[in-house]
Amino acid sequence: MSVPESVDPRRLRITNEAGTEGTLIGFRCRECGVSVFGPATFCQACTSFELEAADLGRVGTLFSYTIVRIPPAGWPGAVPYVLGQVELPDGPQVLAEVIDCEHSALAIGMPVELAIEAVGAPAASGGGSGGADKLVYKWRPAGA
Repeated sequence: MSVPESVDPRRLRITNEAGTEGTLIGFRCRECGVSVFGPATFCQACTSFELEAADLGRVGTLFSYTIVRIPPAGWPGAVPYVLGQVELPDGPQVLAEVIDCEHSALAIGMPVELAIEAVGAPAASGGGSGGADKLVYKWRPAGA
């Protein structure tokens, strides 16, 4: 049995063989120190090409959120769901589903941590799960 892979290895690095732990990754500008989540060609703040790979960690603060009641076509999860914008300690913000939290308990500024879940890859014909699981990143309240 093989370990599921990250849905996007340019944004999520899996750090254990079980595929249950990982860290968000991106780039940091050597000129101005600004960090960006995911791939980048140049710094979005100063336009420098002097970027270095950066581990952005697995914790953040809930910056904003919305409760999605009408999902995009093909959404495989439960509805309604929470889409949260989380600010990482180094500055970039990451948008992902917030899980394991009652809607009434959501609060701007609450600490959250990375949650990794396996989801089935869609079948080539567009119906059901047809491929190997992929690991996706989500957020949950810290300590949940």
